Amino acid sequence: MRQVPLVVAALVFATAAWGADRACTKADAANAQKSLDRVFNWAQLRKAWQDFGHCDSGEVGDAFSDALLRLLVDWQDVPSLAKSMDDAPFKQFVVSHLRAAPKEDRDAVYSRAKASCPPGQDASCGVIADAARAK
Repeated sequence: MRQVPLVVAALVFATAAWGADRACTKADAANAQKSLDRVFNWAQLRKAWQDFGHCDSGEVGDAFSDALLRLLVDWQDVPSLAKSMDDAPFKQFVVSHLRAAPKEDRDAVYSRAKASCPPGQDASCGVIADAARAK
């Protein structure tokens, strides 16, 4: 019975590794753009990242940044953001895109993270505030 969790873990790891090495086709890039245009919450952003993270550069990377900043500046449903950031690669995605954002956007996100952090979300707000201040 102990082998089943190991097999499942190996399959999950292999699937994640396969996705990271995939090339971004023109169709993938077009689908990523469409998907990112329809991102209105953290679950949708995470799903787009899971499906199209291998396209996170150039125009698609800019679209990922735009979607992320829309959500961060809106500062809604921070508990969902915090839960999504339990996934270390997604957390790194959020932090790296936030660090690369224009100063004006980072300042807006920083002020929200510092002034409007929901109860119980101090750790996640701290990660966001730190990323917004970095550069």
